[in-house]
Amino acid sequence: MEQLEQAANYWAESERVLSLWSMGLNQSSEGTAKVQTLINLHLMTGNIGKPGAGPFSLTGQPNAMGGREAGGLAHILPGYRLIKNPQHCAEVEAFWGLPAGQIAPVPGRDVWQMIQGLEAGQVGLFWIAATNPAVSLPDLVRTKAALARSPFTVYQDAYYPTETAAYAHVLLPAAQWSEKTGTMTNSERVVTFCPAFRQPPGEARADWEIFAEVGRRLGFESAFNFANSEQVRAEFIELTRGRVCDQSGITYARLRQDGPLQWPCPEGGEPTPRLYSDLRFPTPDGRARFAAFHARGLAEPPDADYPLF
Repeated sequence: MEQLEQAANYWAESERVLSLWSMGLNQSSEGTAKVQTLINLHLMTGNIGKPGAGPFSLTGQPNAMGGREAGGLAHILPGYRLIKNPQHCAEVEAFWGLPAGQIAPVPGRDVWQMIQGLEAGQVGLFWIAATNPAVSLPDLVRTKAALARSPFTVYQDAYYPTETAAYAHVLLPAAQWSEKTGTMTNSERVVTFCPAFRQPPGEARADWEIFAEVGRRLGFESAFNFANSEQVRAEFIELTRGRVCDQSGITYARLRQDGPLQWPCPEGGEPTPRLYSDLRFPTPDGRARFAAFHARGLAEPPDADYPLF
């Protein structure tokens, strides 16, 4: 307790506090609550929007931020929009030319809910891309049993064999990062152009090409009519226009000319090196929102057999 109070005093008495964390916080029990509470500390002490201060997440994979910008999670849409927000859904539906209400207002399954869905017979097709859940997920005995029950598993990866490949019904060879052109966004919001410097071997394709080909074969030709990754990015950055992650000015052409650029960077504008320096936040009234949580206690309390935690 004394050390905890000392840490709190260090924070309160410092002019600037920079906190850095990684998977130990993010992927622990109640990881979201812990991270948002850490951000609360920054907000209540004014340690945000100025040099040498702020919350800085060191994500576990390269381009983790790029995946979130593009809507690569079950509860979000491109441009940091939320599935649960009707206006956000309507904006994306209008952009894609979809009928109103076409985007389901309920978030999809996260990865563990997918495993549970396989167990319950509620997931009929399991498509895995660029990961190895037979090694990376928790409770591997349960995970492997669920994978064995999958009616149809598509496994898309640049590596073979892997532990997960043994559970696949269809294998799709994907290109390595060096074999496909695209962009990556790091934790500092810096977008980097990554040109391919060799051809993919055999039948391997870039992931976007695989997804687009399946989309076309399912009858959505116009929605997936991309000739190259530059066209994919051109569509994506339009969906960021006017959003907090505005990248409408970060085109392939400008990245080739100027090198890595930091968002937000609107069309015709310059990159923004620091967010929230004016203490205005992307909320209706410009004020930040605290996130309150009640701790649920230890997920695995110690017992006689496992006395340590």
